[in-house]
Amino acid sequence: MKLSMWMIANQMTELDVKLEIREDAPTVLNSARLAYATNCVHIYQENDYVVCDGEGDRIYMYDMDVTRTFELVQSIFDAYEDWICMIREAVSSQDYQKAVDTAYRMFKNPIVLFDANNKVLGMTSAYGEHDLDSEWAYLSRYGYSSLNAVNMIKYTSSNSEFFSHRNISYLFPQNNLIALEGISYCVYVDNIVCGRMNLIAKERKLNQGDAQLLEKFTDVLQTYMGLYTLKDISESMNNVFLDLMMERLYDKTKLKMQMNYQGWTGEETYYIALIRFTEKEDPEVVSRQINSLFRMLIQNLTDVCINIRNHDLILLSDRNLAKDQDSCLLLRNLVVHNPVQIGFSLPNHNGIMEISRFYRQAEYALERNKQLPKPKAIQYFENMASEYLLTASAPLEDKVMACMPAVLSLWQEQQNGSEMFRTLFSFLSNERSVAHTSAELFLHRNTTVYRIKKIQENMKLDLEDPEIRNYCYISMLFLKAYENCRS
Repeated sequence: MKLSMWMIANQMTELDVKLEIREDAPTVLNSARLAYATNCVHIYQENDYVVCDGEGDRIYMYDMDVTRTFELVQSIFDAYEDWICMIREAVSSQDYQKAVDTAYRMFKNPIVLFDANNKVLGMTSAYGEHDLDSEWAYLSRYGYSSLNAVNMIKYTSSNSEFFSHRNISYLFPQNNLIALEGISYCVYVDNIVCGRMNLIAKERKLNQGDAQLLEKFTDVLQTYMGLYTLKDISESMNNVFLDLMMERLYDKTKLKMQMNYQGWTGEETYYIALIRFTEKEDPEVVSRQINSLFRMLIQNLTDVCINIRNHDLILLSDRNLAKDQDSCLLLRNLVVHNPVQIGFSLPNHNGIMEISRFYRQAEYALERNKQLPKPKAIQYFENMASEYLLTASAPLEDKVMACMPAVLSLWQEQQNGSEMFRTLFSFLSNERSVAHTSAELFLHRNTTVYRIKKIQENMKLDLEDPEIRNYCYISMLFLKAYENCRS
């Protein structure tokens, strides 16, 4: 393991020394020598002190002879070598807490290791909950970064380099949340941030040697984290949403945390897109293709939660990926250049807890698409929603959510005394005759015209389009039948 003079000096803090080391002293030193050799620490007597000379950078030792100094410096090289081996052993077995505690032996300052979802994988156990600052206390108690800390990093303009490659360290400032300075490095796997390492200046001020050692630590993490698939990474990031979609048991605390990280309240309109490979290749080939697409998507759709399930990519967003200009272009290019099809759900206006029903819509769109004479590269559930309502063997609640969103909204408003659902149903039942609708509902013609105009404007319904009109009417018929079933 190559060291810098800063790294050596950091292990001599209790000794009487004088430092003459460049700020950017490189990690090129291999060992201690009593005679000069390239990329080694040359140790010799000079007047009343012993000099440790590493390629022009010097440490002056007082109250030490040459022999003792040589043994000390060489022991530092040996200690670092043993240390990095122990780090590798811990990380290779995914014992991140052990790795962090081992790292503390050389850093002598507290460390926190996070995964890509800001979950704590390990933090120095020598420090208790209240030994540092409020953020350390939060990490100790909940095992995740606080939302305030995440937002400080995410939205502070001076943090533009925070998500840069690991060889750029980020120095986080002191504030009312974080009382101590520190440095942070990204851990990358295939150019994707899969973790972060923070070193905090608790016991002593940090220097270049700490940044260099932190980079070596993250190099080891990168090597071994890279052995695990991106599927594992994706699931660690957003698996609570996958649990909801699959209707599995989920961790409520984790859901709340993940919602906070996304900036979601749970009441937003959510959209699901399902990307599926169409070619039946060798499973290993497909897996590589999926991982490649996953890497591309998380780099370009940074606000979208992306999961891998079997050989599918599942996208969950609070914006309409099918209509948003940038994401729409990205996904259209995706199907042009890759053997995939994409299925889109209806918009989910009913909250995060209902996403399982909309996941099944995206899946139905793809499954039904396969049966068409000419399958489309991109398929929308709304194109086959009428058929689904009439023929699909599905739970009634799923079919309720499959109704036209505008119609469903009118139906729900009925509970508050609105007459708009009843008016529209009568209008469509009477072949869009204003006269017949007015007579059936005992309304003045102008009232009927006003209501229909208001419905079309508010709901953005084009009743001149026969497909939209058909979907609208079938949705209303189903909801009326559903009402009768419940009563």
